[in-house]
Amino acid sequence: ETKKLTVNLFLCRLHPNLESFGNMTTTVPQAVTDALEKLDPSSKEIIESYIATLQAELRGEDPSAAAMDETEATTSDEQPFPPLYESGEDYDQAGDLKQEAADLKSSGDWEGALEKYTAAVLAAPPSALLYANRATALLALGRPHAAERDCEMALQENPDSAKALRVRGKARKELGQYEKALKDLSAAQAIDFDEGTVEDLKFLTEKHLETEKSQADKRNQEEDKMRKRAEEIKKAREDAKKDKEAAEASRDMPGMPGGGMPGGMPAGMDMSALTGLMSDPEIVAAMSNPKVQGAFQELMAGPGGPMGLMNNPQKLQELMGDPEVGPVMQKIMSKLTGGMGGGGFGGTAAPGNDGDDEMPDLDDLPDLE
Repeated sequence: ETKKLTVNLFLCRLHPNLESFGNMTTTVPQAVTDALEKLDPSSKEIIESYIATLQAELRGEDPSAAAMDETEATTSDEQPFPPLYESGEDYDQAGDLKQEAADLKSSGDWEGALEKYTAAVLAAPPSALLYANRATALLALGRPHAAERDCEMALQENPDSAKALRVRGKARKELGQYEKALKDLSAAQAIDFDEGTVEDLKFLTEKHLETEKSQADKRNQEEDKMRKRAEEIKKAREDAKKDKEAAEASRDMPGMPGGGMPGGMPAGMDMSALTGLMSDPEIVAAMSNPKVQGAFQELMAGPGGPMGLMNNPQKLQELMGDPEVGPVMQKIMSKLTGGMGGGGFGGTAAPGNDGDDEMPDLDDLPDLE
């Protein structure tokens, strides 16, 4: 009640001739609207904003939202919304005013029609059709926000008003609210088909398809990004797993702490052969045999590494003749010497040897596997 009294006092100050508004609605009376028109634009905007805030509080709404709506209405349509019905039951006068408005509309005088429709609204409780007709005039005068508001008032009276739905749909189309406009016009056509609405529906349907395509393209782009990201993560994990396995194989290889060789890598040995040796699961498994470990350590720690055996055929024969060590050493020697610059063991002269003593060819040794 205190807030209502505040509004009453404020409105009375705006216009000294106004009577008490003890039973006022949240609609600004025509007399106040006329008084506002006499103010300069800056003062008018301030007072309209304040009225909207107080009205919103009376309706239990968010004042900031109401002020925003009112600002939008006055800036977009450049005029305040026309007043709504408050009180009075002069149906005869309302009927005469509606007829005059219809005549003015037929002659193309939309301003005159709007004035008569507004007078009819204030004379007696308006029907959904009257609000829809005034909305038509407002839309014709380039005031889609006000037209939308009147259509909503009409739909409160009659939710199935095809005209109110149609005019609101066209108003929303003008406001760029294409999805809402399409929904309104589709509903109106379902109730009462109108040939003049077909082009609007065609336009709105095209806009709807464009929106769907744009949204689908955006979804596809997001999915592509996610898929590429997933592939990158998968590859990174696979690479990390390979690196980890190689590091573990190098760490577990006897005689090769940290992946190195005692005394350094023998001359002429390709690093790729050593990498292949460390990643061979059969050789790694064989190294669990202490006897094989010892033989490999002896081989790698000796002068010249595996090449040193070329000067010691007796030792080579001894290793190859062991049923546990021989098959493993044969595979190790094959991998290591496969990467040598000298081309392997068979028929190769030892460094510093004139070649008179032949080394035993690996192919001549018995297969102990």
